[in-house]
Amino acid sequence: MELKKKHLDGFLDFALRIVKKSENITLKYYSKTVKHKMKKNLTPVTMADIKCEKYLIQKITEKFPGHSLLTEETGIIENNSEFKWIIDPVDGTKNFMRKYPFWGTLLALEYRGEVVMGIIAMPVLNEMIYAVKNGGCYYNNKKVKVSKISKLNKSYCIFGGLDYIIKLPHQNNFLNLIKNCSYSRGFGDCHGHTFVIDGRAEVMIDPHVLPYDIAPTKICIEEAGGVLTDFNGDKSIYAGSAVISNGKVHDEVIKIINDGFQSREVIK
Repeated sequence: MELKKKHLDGFLDFALRIVKKSENITLKYYSKTVKHKMKKNLTPVTMADIKCEKYLIQKITEKFPGHSLLTEETGIIENNSEFKWIIDPVDGTKNFMRKYPFWGTLLALEYRGEVVMGIIAMPVLNEMIYAVKNGGCYYNNKKVKVSKISKLNKSYCIFGGLDYIIKLPHQNNFLNLIKNCSYSRGFGDCHGHTFVIDGRAEVMIDPHVLPYDIAPTKICIEEAGGVLTDFNGDKSIYAGSAVISNGKVHDEVIKIINDGFQSREVIK
């Protein structure tokens, strides 16, 4: 199948509708004291995660029964399709559990191994970021671009959880990166990604990610004019780490993070 603009627009319209409707599930649980269980990987899961994902899977499989899926809670639903939907029902579950508004529902579509559509929805903040390949990136229906800052010493740096960063062999290089930036804050998860996408920051370091954490971010940042790679500089969502930037400081960030490292070992 040759993927055309009309196909991408159709996928996006459908995806926006079901993500918006999924807010009825997540916000219902967000308004309550929500219980959780710990998964085998020692991360929490709530009924909001489970029910939201179940709803999105149901709608996608009804509309596109031959498509594959990769989801946080269910795992892989493989149909040997050129299309793969990637779902994170509640990105930032720990925030969700403690009533921090900085969580989101993430949905992306991969075609022949490339992310071609993505949505980052943050219901409590009433923010919806989305993009399709060659269609630009939109933030609440307004087209956005990454910042034009090209010097690291004038850049704002966002980072994910320090509990992962301090365990990495790159921790000293991370501290060196912070020293070389103008300003730094640890916002984390998809909320942090949006600051780079719409130009409020120049770089975000996310040292421990899975594909569903960053799939929508990849297409959104690229369509906004920026770059997403792993710590080695490869444009993959499957390597376990992410550097998200406006593109203008990206090479310098990658160099600092890997200063003195000869290995191309994936950070996990």
